[in-house]
Amino acid sequence: MPNKLLKLYLSREQKADLVDCLIQLDVISGFSFYDIDGFSRNHERFDIDEQVRGAQRMVMAEVICSNEDVHCIQEAISQLHFKEPMRYTLQPLDDVGHWL
Repeated sequence: MPNKLLKLYLSREQKADLVDCLIQLDVISGFSFYDIDGFSRNHERFDIDEQVRGAQRMVMAEVICSNEDVHCIQEAISQLHFKEPMRYTLQPLDDVGHWL
């Protein structure tokens, strides 16, 4: 049973490669992407526009998965060899389902 919410924070340039990676994994049934603004005290990697705005345009991916699947997802993502690090959070889920 899915019991974890994996959130991945990445650059917009990494999105297409991550979509290709996740779509191939049989251990997950789906995932979602959201455009976000990331704020950080360490903003030296921001481009000029982002430095003026004070935020970096980023993407967040959400994957609902089981404890056992987290390692498989991590292994697949590590094969992408991104130059920029990808931050993640892993949160427990109390329940998952559909409302009719």
